[in-house]
Amino acid sequence: MSQWIVAASLVALAALHSSLGERHLLRPLFAQMPAMPVGRGFARRTLRFAWHLTSLLWVGLAALALRADRTDELIIGAVMALSAALALWGSRGRHFAWALFFAGAVAALVGPSVAQGARIASVVASVALGSVALLHVGWALGLRWGIDVAIPSVDGRRAFSPPRWLTLLVALGLAAGSALAWRAGTDGSRWAVGLCALGAVVFALRTLGDFRTAGLFKRVHGTPFARWDDALFTPLCAVLSACFALLSAGGAS
Repeated sequence: MSQWIVAASLVALAALHSSLGERHLLRPLFAQMPAMPVGRGFARRTLRFAWHLTSLLWVGLAALALRADRTDELIIGAVMALSAALALWGSRGRHFAWALFFAGAVAALVGPSVAQGARIASVVASVALGSVALLHVGWALGLRWGIDVAIPSVDGRRAFSPPRWLTLLVALGLAAGSALAWRAGTDGSRWAVGLCALGAVVFALRTLGDFRTAGLFKRVHGTPFARWDDALFTPLCAVLSACFALLSAGGAS
């Protein structure tokens, strides 16, 4: 199963890289290309084949992933993990490629060892969600640290101002998620496994975002929240989605 996840991530990357790159980068670039020493026509053809060659190589790597042994999987996983880190850093989180690289890296590196990966995921998710829950409690009690970058803004104004009771309710939900991750990592009961699968979906949807102010496909950029969302909030949600997916898979195996 993990090999198919790796292959699907690479094929999705290839398809999106070629289609979106052609539409949003190459064609606009060619329309404004200045005179080149090698000639505009040759420059366009060279840039185009070099761009799509990357997609072809990813498809080839996907085919190899389906036939990979454990050593090959570790190499592919390491390459995808480094690619995810580079894409995340280079685009400041704005390019979706890091999320697909990350999903493939997790599948390749820990997929065949789900039980061990689930134990690690339990600790990571429990600590992360517990810490964020405590921060929300602090905000509900009047703490101001970090709150200015935690709420989306549009045209210089907050998109919403959550009441104290809602902040506490979010804190309670995060604390419940932390306890669930810890419980699933210790006993793997059926109900915990089912809820972990739901948690994976919830955090995956948050990673994608609302297509406006948050997530991979947000349209509002340049605000304090958007910068932190690119650098921390959305990547953290992707990690949490992977953690809950591992916990669900570990309990079901």
